[in-house]
Amino acid sequence: MRPPIAESAETAPPSSHAIRTEMELVLSSQSFRRSERQSRFLRFICETTLNGEAGKLNEYLLAHAVFDRDAGYSPGQDSVVRRQAFSLRQKLHDYYGAEGKQDPLRIELPVGRYVPIFSSPPHESDREPAEEHPLAEPVASRQWPLVMMAVALMAACGVAGWLMGNRSRHAPLDPAVAEVWGPWLSDPQGALICFSSPMTAGIRHVEKPFPADSPTRGIPLTPEQAPRFEQPLALPAGGNIYLYPNISHGKMGEALGSIQLAVLFTKADVPVRTTQSRFLNWESFRSENLILLGHDEANKWVDPFLSKLPFRLAATGADKPRRIVNVAPRPGERPEYYASLAPGQYESSTEDFAIVSLLNGVDGRHRVALINGANTEGTQTALEYMGDPVSLRSLAAALRKAAPGHKGPWHFQALLHSELHDRLPTRVELIALRVLPD
Repeated sequence: MRPPIAESAETAPPSSHAIRTEMELVLSSQSFRRSERQSRFLRFICETTLNGEAGKLNEYLLAHAVFDRDAGYSPGQDSVVRRQAFSLRQKLHDYYGAEGKQDPLRIELPVGRYVPIFSSPPHESDREPAEEHPLAEPVASRQWPLVMMAVALMAACGVAGWLMGNRSRHAPLDPAVAEVWGPWLSDPQGALICFSSPMTAGIRHVEKPFPADSPTRGIPLTPEQAPRFEQPLALPAGGNIYLYPNISHGKMGEALGSIQLAVLFTKADVPVRTTQSRFLNWESFRSENLILLGHDEANKWVDPFLSKLPFRLAATGADKPRRIVNVAPRPGERPEYYASLAPGQYESSTEDFAIVSLLNGVDGRHRVALINGANTEGTQTALEYMGDPVSLRSLAAALRKAAPGHKGPWHFQALLHSELHDRLPTRVELIALRVLPD
């Protein structure tokens, strides 16, 4: 099996010797010399790929062979491989933006995959991507209970704020990032990421019941209702469960996915701020470049923009879950996209869908991006897709193929499909695309 190598008609694929030489250059660099774990990780995936065994690279193998986990390792409980893969991608990006800027080859690790790609450095004059294929996306930790969602929202906001407060000289942007996001990256006003404001309820489990007049009592569940919460939320049996209605929680997928998008924008020196959909008004759309997240059941600002576009959202119905509607299906496309579930079996879902829409704003001077999953996992992977330079290369290639000769900023809708395992997004692919008129 030949190692995955990005190539063009003008260049032959690099030899194994050239790839190993590049790997040693990377490993001898200042940043990798200080990181034994990342060096071991990089060497293992490169050598395994060069030996024709790329198909064996998965989370379990890496956990055992690189990070010394035992037979009891569970990806749902231990995210070491995913965390280290994220760090490795960042280190490679930083290396090629500084020490390795003139290297004849590049080693990349696509998001959500553990098989490296070996390619020639991108050139500003070469707009064709090194490789065009559906891209796997990163996974997140197991879906947390609703009680933790506010913490995730704070974390996302905090990361964006820290990054903006510590900006320094960054590596040049990947041309595909500049092509897809276009004027978003040149507006000093920056972007406002808007989390959805779902109607939610926090859960509290206590051994002894609160007095009826306690201000912290919440809404008690009956003994018949309690078992419906104990198993999916891993709560101990017995005791007392109380609900606490709230509209200030952010959805977990939105919080996790927005971090990667904020990192990409911040590396481009684009200011990033965050808010909740319940704080917006129409004046916001006349003064801000807005990124609207979530489903229309939790973000009322989504439907006014999607209502006249090819891909739209539909709320939960009596016979169907939340879904994406394809108004004018093309050959091979479906009129609706949603995960097939048995009644009450949300946790068993193995897929999700999302729409990404990049549009002009209502005033013609600002911009609006809508990143909307049928569920929070779909939103997460769509955000990560739009924040990953490797993913954006494939998207840029698909846009150019759909609209040859297009000039100026891209306005489009992209339909994405995510695979889920134990509610973890593990792979995403572009399944439909519409280039919109300016």
